[in-house]
Amino acid sequence: MDAPLSLLLVVLLIALVFGAGAQFSRVCLPGSLRDWVIGHDRSRLAAYLVAVGAAVIATGLVQALAGVDLNDTKPPYRSPQFAWGRYLIGGFIFGVGMVMTRGCPARNLVKLGQGNLQSLPVLIVMALTAYAMTRTSLYADVFLPWVGPLTIDLTAFGIAHQDLASLLGGGVGLALVLALVIGAAFLLFAARLLAPLQGGVVWLGAALVGAMVAAAYWVTGGPLGQKAMEAAELMDTPPEGLGTQSFTFSAPLGDVVHYLGHPAATSAITFGVVAVAGVLLGAFLSALARREFRLAPLGHAREWLITLSGAVLVGIGSVLAMGCTVGHGMSGVATLALGSFVALAAIVAGGVTALKVGAMLQRHDKL
Repeated sequence: MDAPLSLLLVVLLIALVFGAGAQFSRVCLPGSLRDWVIGHDRSRLAAYLVAVGAAVIATGLVQALAGVDLNDTKPPYRSPQFAWGRYLIGGFIFGVGMVMTRGCPARNLVKLGQGNLQSLPVLIVMALTAYAMTRTSLYADVFLPWVGPLTIDLTAFGIAHQDLASLLGGGVGLALVLALVIGAAFLLFAARLLAPLQGGVVWLGAALVGAMVAAAYWVTGGPLGQKAMEAAELMDTPPEGLGTQSFTFSAPLGDVVHYLGHPAATSAITFGVVAVAGVLLGAFLSALARREFRLAPLGHAREWLITLSGAVLVGIGSVLAMGCTVGHGMSGVATLALGSFVALAAIVAGGVTALKVGAMLQRHDKL
C-alpha cells in the first residue's frame, strides 16, 4: 500500500472518531450560543470549550514532542499576512449564516448522520457555495479587490508568523507553555459551566473531538505525511492537497463537489473529502450504537428561504474568513494563530447578533 493511500486511510479513522465524539457530545457552537442567548443555559457551551481546550493542549504537545511544524499548514493559519479584514468580515458573515441554518457545516454533517434530512439540502448549498468561492473566479473577481488590502504584513515588523509565541518573540518552548496555559483556561471555564462528573459523556466526546484535531496534525505533518509527500513527487498525477493540516469543513465541502464532478480522478480525493465522509459515517455509527438515529422530514417550505440563505452565507463567510467553527475555532486556535482567535470572536459576534435580531423579530410578530 502506497503512502498517500495509507495516509488517507488513517485520516478516515481519525475522522470516524471525530464524528462519533461530536455526535454523542453534541459539540456545536451555534447550538450552544442559542441555548445561552435564548434559554440562558450555558451548559452546552462547555462541550465546545472542552473540544477547543483539548485541541490546544494536544496540538501543543504534538508540536513540541513530535516535532511537527505548524508554520506551514493548510490553510496557513500562522501566515505573516494578517488578513484582519477577512477574519472579521468573513467570520461575522459565517456567524450569522450558521444561526440561520441552525448549525455549522460540521454540525450539519453530524445531524445528517443522525438521520436529519433537513441537513442534506443545507450541506448541498454550503458545498456549492464553497466550490464557487474556491474553484471559480468568484472570490478573485468579487471579494479580493476590496478585502485584499485589509491585511497587515507582519514581516514588515520583523515577525515571521502570527502565532502568539512568535508575536511574543519565543519559540517552541514558549508555544508549549502558552498551549498548556490557554488550553487549561478553556477547560477550567468549561468546568464552571458543566462539572466533569455531571457531564462525563459530554466531556469524553468533546475531548475526543479536540484530540482528533491534534491527531490529524500529527499524521499529516509527521513521518507518514512526509512519506506521502515524497511519494507524490514521483507520481504522474499526485494527490491534491497534501501537507500538514487538520479539520475544517466548509472548503472541503467544495472539494467534495469537485470530486463528484471528477469521480474517476483519485487525485481529487483530498484530506477534506475523506474527513467529510469520515465524520458523516462516524456520526451515523455513533447514532446507531446509541439508538439515536431518527429520520427527520425536510420540514416546511416557508422555512427554507431563510435556511438556504444562511447556507450561502456560511459558504461565503467560511471561505472569506479562511475557516469555520472547527477550522478556526479548533484547528486554527490550536496553532495559537492570532487570526483564528479574531475570526472565532467574529463568528461568535455574528451568531449572537443573529440570535438577538431573530428573537426581537419573533417578539414583534407576537404583538
